[in-house]
Amino acid sequence: MTTPTTQQRRELMVAAAATLLIAEGPRAITHRRVADAAGIPAGSANYLFATRRELYAAAVTSAENVRVTAATRVAEALPRSERDAVETASLLLETWYAPQTDPNLVRVRLEPMLEAGADPELREIMAVSRPRLLAALETVLDRCGFGGVGETEMIAQMLDASLLYAVGAGEVDPRLAAARQVARLLELLKRVPRG
Repeated sequence: MTTPTTQQRRELMVAAAATLLIAEGPRAITHRRVADAAGIPAGSANYLFATRRELYAAAVTSAENVRVTAATRVAEALPRSERDAVETASLLLETWYAPQTDPNLVRVRLEPMLEAGADPELREIMAVSRPRLLAALETVLDRCGFGGVGETEMIAQMLDASLLYAVGAGEVDPRLAAARQVARLLELLKRVPRG
């Protein structure tokens, strides 16, 4: 068995960091945890990424690539069918937060995304993936019978805001509560004349 090259070990670390970030959130991104997940000796981790910030930036970059790929896959696999606004909103949530929309969605996914948005370097990384994520939302809207409602950026913002509000309001299922709010927006947008 050959020893992985420095570049291969770095790629293993980045992939492991992205997986940990998506599954557990930012606190999981430590040199030791990522090295363990990557199967790399702990001592190598600091050599490959001198600081936690450098490791975290690589994790965010890779996690955003995973997110875009998963969101695109969800959207493109969706069969074209007229759906009601709540079902469509649920699919939008699933797409926007792909690949994982478990009950810890706000704590593990949304809060770290908001924190990253406050950091200029990480915000720039996330901004690169936003157009492709918005395109995935447009695909979902189109395949659910809401094509042409426009305002995809507003819908994306409403997905985030509705989840945060639902958690703050103590909703038992924040995802369902958020889907209901986004559904109201979809119904309103569908009534607005275009052109």
